[in-house]
Amino acid sequence: MAMINRIFLILLLGLTAGCTHQIKNPVDIKKSFVMVHKTVAVQVCGENEESKTNECRTLMNMNSSGSGAIVWNEHSLGNPPRTLILTADHVCEDPEMKFSNFDPSMMIHIREKLKFKKEVKLVADSKMSVTTVDGKSYKVKKHPWVRNVSADTCIVESSIDRPSLLIGSKLGFGQKLLNIAAPKGIFHPNQSGGGVYYTDGMYNGEFLMSHEGGGRIFAMFSIIAAPGSSGSPVVNTNGEIVGMIHSIDSRYCSPLTGQCNSPVSYGATLEQVRHTLLEALSAIKRGESIKFDYKKVNQ
Repeated sequence: MAMINRIFLILLLGLTAGCTHQIKNPVDIKKSFVMVHKTVAVQVCGENEESKTNECRTLMNMNSSGSGAIVWNEHSLGNPPRTLILTADHVCEDPEMKFSNFDPSMMIHIREKLKFKKEVKLVADSKMSVTTVDGKSYKVKKHPWVRNVSADTCIVESSIDRPSLLIGSKLGFGQKLLNIAAPKGIFHPNQSGGGVYYTDGMYNGEFLMSHEGGGRIFAMFSIIAAPGSSGSPVVNTNGEIVGMIHSIDSRYCSPLTGQCNSPVSYGATLEQVRHTLLEALSAIKRGESIKFDYKKVNQ
């Protein structure tokens, strides 16, 4: 995966937006778009030597952002709406907490200051929320219904009374497409036009990329993407979702600055999007979340 760069985690200011006139209903499409916010509290937990009780103290908070789209809604009388949001799996994934990520002397100082015994552990406590184009924020349930690691797709649940995108049909090579995203945190709700970043491009087919233990199937788009675009929907000219961006080609990233502005983006295929949603609906029916590898269930 040397040439693939997953595109999450950037919160920067930026300007400009664009859209294509060839898409029939971009105004309606943006109603289903959400910007995903994630806060991870890195905590150190252990037994206090004085009180003999187990305690956790926050070392730092890590803030990041991504994109997503409402792909399913359910309304029942007297109950709040039930909403499923599609985003990238690495947006849902919590960072792996390792002591090796921290300066040993700092950890010793923290243990002594907090009066913890030597046996301590690091814990990541994450919270997700989403913001719609009208500027309203909504909490997201802590555990995703589906995490598809290989396809890099994830389904989370919230309660948003907004329309969902329909799933599209088969794509053709060179087909015109539109992407709605919040690259580098560019998202200005309640502004003229919705404050959403639109960009267009084409479908360039699917391919299998070698990966540890096998391979991963990707869709390729000639759509400009950047950090923050992870999880953003790719729609056809009917406004139906036909893919989802999760990464860019790292050969377009500067080795000096690390800045990326790739005209080539990779993402979940139409079939992967459809399959992930069906698995989420099945998981809800069973009342238990699942995590799986797309390639394995399709062999």
